[in-house]
Amino acid sequence: MRDPHHEDARALGSLPALALVAGSMLGIGIFIAPPVVAAQLDHPGTFLAMWIVGGLSALFGALAVAELGAMMPRAGGDYPYLRLAYGPGTAFGVGWLQLLAIFPGSLATMAVGTASFQLPVVLGPYYELPAQLGLSPMMFWAFAIIIGLTALNHVGVAVSGRAQVVLTGIPVLVLLAASVGVLVTQGTEGGAWATSSTTAMHAPGIEAAAMAFLPVYFAYSGWNAAIFVGGEIRNPSRNLPRALVGGTLGVTALYFILCVGFLDVFPMSDLANVGEVGTAAAGTLFGRIGELGVTLLILLAMLGSINGTVLTGSRIAYSMARHGHCPGSAGRLHSRFRTPVVGLWMQAAVAMVLVLMQKFEQLMNYTSAAMLITGTLTVMAVVILRRKMPDTKRPYRAWGYPFTPVLYALSSLVVLAVLAHNLDPSLALAAIWFVGAIVVHHLFLRRRSPAQSIAATMASSGATDG
Repeated sequence: MRDPHHEDARALGSLPALALVAGSMLGIGIFIAPPVVAAQLDHPGTFLAMWIVGGLSALFGALAVAELGAMMPRAGGDYPYLRLAYGPGTAFGVGWLQLLAIFPGSLATMAVGTASFQLPVVLGPYYELPAQLGLSPMMFWAFAIIIGLTALNHVGVAVSGRAQVVLTGIPVLVLLAASVGVLVTQGTEGGAWATSSTTAMHAPGIEAAAMAFLPVYFAYSGWNAAIFVGGEIRNPSRNLPRALVGGTLGVTALYFILCVGFLDVFPMSDLANVGEVGTAAAGTLFGRIGELGVTLLILLAMLGSINGTVLTGSRIAYSMARHGHCPGSAGRLHSRFRTPVVGLWMQAAVAMVLVLMQKFEQLMNYTSAAMLITGTLTVMAVVILRRKMPDTKRPYRAWGYPFTPVLYALSSLVVLAVLAHNLDPSLALAAIWFVGAIVVHHLFLRRRSPAQSIAATMASSGATDG
């Protein structure tokens, strides 16, 4: 008999699932990362090439996890696949890295970015009101965003899914129209293009390319969002791959158009120093009124991305608890709302601690380094499970296999190698959490996590559409 406290409710259709992927990707990264990339790459051609490489990497990852998600459509993200591919120890390490770094780190990074760049423009003098209470305005508004969107997800995935469509659809359409309008009216002869003829285009060094790729990777993060709510998507064998691949392709195209527009407004040297490029470009092109309007759209996009992160990340604790790797209460759904409320508020609490402890760029680097580790393991799980489970039904098979997952893994490993060579503290912290969790599992939890047969693991992971 099914336990109503553990049974997933399939409340998301194809459009909300696609909006979840697109909204999770379209975050603060596309407005913060371009200046960081421009500081490493001094030619518009190499700048755009880096964004194309990032888009291909995200697409290759999405193709891989689409196969996994269609094969095992269950809430909990990549945790069930990692458990099958690598065993419970590695899955435990990745799960805790996601619980302590990736999702709370993404949530904290986007909340801090939104509170630092968009809200001061939108709220004007009201932004400083918390200061009258002795509170940091940035910290107050970051906490308000985290708590508010966690509360929205607390009351139901269907409500959150509808909000996701609105928060993603409106800003995407208007930002796309504005970018195309800039290209049509301005052409591609101003900004960085005007000075590119005097600067020879050359391939960047490995270190410069890796350091430029890191913020691009963060900007594209979210391409795997739909697998975290696979158990809540209707007809997942069809809708889940469509959401993953379609959402990733759409955001990649939007990012490329936005970046061409940024280059049309700013020379490379100016782009490297603007801070948040979306608001800066709007102010340069349209004045104060245009700046406010575009900033409102960016704010909607940020809220959509944060909402998607809150929705997906909370499912990690839910899945881990069902395997005895998290407190049991995290594996139960709210009796009325059918949402993993313990996982939601655990995630919010860790995110708020990170807001208190780290600065924006440190948060972004910490989160990106952790994503590179877990993303590589998840994508390569496709290769391992093709060998371990060749006869398992796969409603969708990754296009370009085995080249696409291998190319994804190689690009990630190159960046990780550069970070390790530079003794980057963000990688060190992420690696400590990951290795430490595996050690804890080996010493204290291994006997509580007996190896399951493939059939049993598939059954517990929900390998049918249901």
